[in-house]
Amino acid sequence: MSDLLRLRHLEHVTDYEEGDDLIIKARSKRSSPERQCCLLVNFVKNGTKKGQRYRDEPIRRQTVYIEIDRQRYKCNECGKPMYEGLPDIDTRHDMTKKLLRRIQKDAVEWPFNQAAQVNGVDAKQVERIFKDYAAKKLNGYVPTMPRVLGMDEKYIQKKARFIIGDIERGDMLDMQPSRRVLDLNRYFGSLPGRDNVEVVCQDMWRDYREITKRLFKNADVVIDKYHVQRTSNRGVEAIRRLFQQDVSKAERIHLKNKQKVFLARWETAKPFTRNQLTALFTFFPELKHAYEWKEAYYEIYDATSKAEANERMDQWLRDLPPAYRRPFKPSIDAINNWRPWILNYWDHLQTNAYVESLNNLIGRMNMQGVGYDLETLRAKALLKHGRIGEEIRLGITREGHGHGALRTRKLILGVPLSTLEADLAAGTF
Repeated sequence: MSDLLRLRHLEHVTDYEEGDDLIIKARSKRSSPERQCCLLVNFVKNGTKKGQRYRDEPIRRQTVYIEIDRQRYKCNECGKPMYEGLPDIDTRHDMTKKLLRRIQKDAVEWPFNQAAQVNGVDAKQVERIFKDYAAKKLNGYVPTMPRVLGMDEKYIQKKARFIIGDIERGDMLDMQPSRRVLDLNRYFGSLPGRDNVEVVCQDMWRDYREITKRLFKNADVVIDKYHVQRTSNRGVEAIRRLFQQDVSKAERIHLKNKQKVFLARWETAKPFTRNQLTALFTFFPELKHAYEWKEAYYEIYDATSKAEANERMDQWLRDLPPAYRRPFKPSIDAINNWRPWILNYWDHLQTNAYVESLNNLIGRMNMQGVGYDLETLRAKALLKHGRIGEEIRLGITREGHGHGALRTRKLILGVPLSTLEADLAAGTF
């Protein structure tokens, strides 16, 4: 039965079944106190705590407990009591260390409920073990700043969470619990390699622009193409809602059900969607004009140069009918308030579409993980799929008159988005 234990410091005494569980009675091969409290080693035995049980790896799907009568000691110098050391046991989680290592590995590779089922433990315990493990593994890790940085936010548990990505490589770099300016200043201020960033793609949030200006001094801000274009969706949607007030109930319900159809791009729409739009425009020609202005706004990005794009913006603003100016106000404000940074797109031709798709992916990750919190989402992605780089030397930390310790930090090179998508499709995240 010693092979059954597979524990270096314990030996088999006997075993028996208790209901559906297998109980393996064991003892230390060499009993000694778990720690030394005084300079003089002077311990005496002081009783035994009988029947201490610790979970071990299942055997043929049968739950296994190792039972130990744990020796108690007392220090003759200071009087402190203590128990014998159990090098093979993790007393915090009341299980063997080999089971703990297996759960840590399985919790990274599989959903928590699946890891719990395989190892015969509770899913909440798997989550606690994973969080402890992830905190140690990711302590001091930082993302490597890319040439083209994408930043955006994703609402998780009703709060805006901050996400950054390497747009050129298609990698998720990190997730942070807050997008507050104070928090982002602190976060980015501690990251090395900011001077290597040449382009930052972001949405039209002024605080992002100020952070980039202050902390990424060599980078051009590019307002993300899709954030700009989508403002026109709000315009056509506002006009559709106004129009619904003056039609019959049946027509109002019909238009409401076709809400997403109006947001489709004509040039990329499938034949079925084009047929739906054609039919709608036949019955509601007023909405056709709103749709055409939305499409014209999108087509600003068909320009082949910054000068042409600037001219198209002027023309769209000049020709937009007065009746449409209020519904399309977000699009007007985007051009008037952000034009220089929107036009930077034609210098770099970079978009934040990758981070946008990452936002959708994180939503799916959260659903599949049965409500993983942000900390767990981040840790699962980084530990399972992250490319971890070499350690970098940060310097020497000195305490008192000692020689100090070398501080190092590992770099995270990112999590490939395509790999995460495949993992989700397989249902194994």
